[in-house]
Amino acid sequence: MCGIAGVWRKRDPIGGGDIADVARMMQALVHRGPDDHASWNDGRLALGHRRLSIIDLSAQAREPMLTACGQGVLVYNGEVYNYRSLRDTLRAEGRRFRTASDTEVVLEALHHWGPDQAIPMFDGMFAIAYFDARADALWLARDRLGIKPMSVAEMGERILFASEDKAILACDGVARTIDAREITLRLAWQSRDSCSSLFQGIERLPPAALWKISDAGVEKRCFWHVLDVLDAARIVGDTATDAEHMATLEALIEDSVGLHCIADTSLGAGLAPRVA
Repeated sequence: MCGIAGVWRKRDPIGGGDIADVARMMQALVHRGPDDHASWNDGRLALGHRRLSIIDLSAQAREPMLTACGQGVLVYNGEVYNYRSLRDTLRAEGRRFRTASDTEVVLEALHHWGPDQAIPMFDGMFAIAYFDARADALWLARDRLGIKPMSVAEMGERILFASEDKAILACDGVARTIDAREITLRLAWQSRDSCSSLFQGIERLPPAALWKISDAGVEKRCFWHVLDVLDAARIVGDTATDAEHMATLEALIEDSVGLHCIADTSLGAGLAPRVA
């Protein structure tokens, strides 16, 4: 995993003054990315990234990553497993690549096709902050199942976002007030969805969220919902045997494990002891 952090000013940029808060946020996220860290700002937006190097271990693949034209900027946590096929498609449409990383593919896809078209094409787990200077808009997105986290807080003239609540709490002037109602709900239900925070003023992007932040405000949308892709006719008309279902499930699991093993570094596996 990696860690991402950022501060967006709604108006009146102050010339990089938010970079100190981004540094605090990255320090709070150091455990998520021990291999590298960097930051970027243009006065209105400050971004930070803690890197755990998985694909393309070179310094060229570090983040925040900019397009060659400098008009697109990305910080990204996760992995998009179909990045090779997306890169081939982008190359066929004239895009050029400097790295072998999936990060650059994600950035070029967002900048070339736009988030609305690109993000539904990503097969993986991800939390993304992408800035398009051409439209002066910041896009925040989370994968379909909400595997990778993203916390957001609106504080006066600023919008803060990071991979974990505690990074936002590290910023100057952010209150650390517990949400008693949320604690009560967790105790009563014994579970809560991944949109909830224990701290007042902090929310989490829902799974499949695609938020656009601009001068017009925050536009909150989702790019996917399980009911939209559920094929009820296939389920009702299913005549496969239990053995065939088991074989299909085994193949799907093997395929998923294979996708999770895409890496340019050593892989490890851990097994928990079975308790009788």
